Amino acid sequence: MKEFNSSFLKNLSKSDHLLVDKIIDWVNIANEKYVEKFSFFLDCRQSKIAKLVLDSLKFDNYSFYGGYENANRLVLGVFPLYSEIKYSDFPVKGLTFTYRKCDILTHRDVLGALMSLKISRDCIGDIIISEGKAIVFAVDKILPLILENIHKIGRIGVKTEIGFDLSDVALEQKFSDICGTVASLRADSVIALAINKSREKASNIIKTNGVFIDFEEVFSPSYEMCEGINFSIRGYGKFLLSSVDGLSRKNRLHITIKKYD
Repeated sequence: MKEFNSSFLKNLSKSDHLLVDKIIDWVNIANEKYVEKFSFFLDCRQSKIAKLVLDSLKFDNYSFYGGYENANRLVLGVFPLYSEIKYSDFPVKGLTFTYRKCDILTHRDVLGALMSLKISRDCIGDIIISEGKAIVFAVDKILPLILENIHKIGRIGVKTEIGFDLSDVALEQKFSDICGTVASLRADSVIALAINKSREKASNIIKTNGVFIDFEEVFSPSYEMCEGINFSIRGYGKFLLSSVDGLSRKNRLHITIKKYD
């Protein structure tokens, strides 16, 4: 395979470059040794990078799977040419923590319990919280560790079993609406409204910490946003620029931002 030119991939971190190198190796292995390869769980940004790399390599015998339909965190599978892709081959399993319905656990509670076992974040996929149960998707090699060690999450006793049932779980994403006006669709203006801070404060956050806009890390306050863009801000959460609803009398833009609950 000729040398891969990654110049079309913008703002890659050191870990992003390592992911790109791995994917190139996996494609070579699939083509030359007819061996399938699987990643750990990728977030939405990493999945986007992986797809761009694979499409650039003109390699299409791959798939993503997170344990259930429309999962957010996904495992990439790279398969030999002409090999059938089966989701059952992915090293992904679901397990369920059940507890009293009067008790309350959060996503953070469950993730914290898993992290306390020194489990790497990329071994854990989506965590779905419902009444009286929490469903976790994970790479299969860590299931024995979880089953053996997690009997409580915080002060709440849990029963841990391999398998899951989503039939009684509401998977619809919930949002809170944020409505207001902005001078323009610059990142600093939109983010200031989203986090209820001044434009100057929002600009400093962007320049200092960066924000993810459609899964690309951005450090420029003047970055131009548009309707339909997803963005996330460390410490503040995830958002969607849902709609641009026209001009006010002072020629400011009415916009609606949805914050993921």
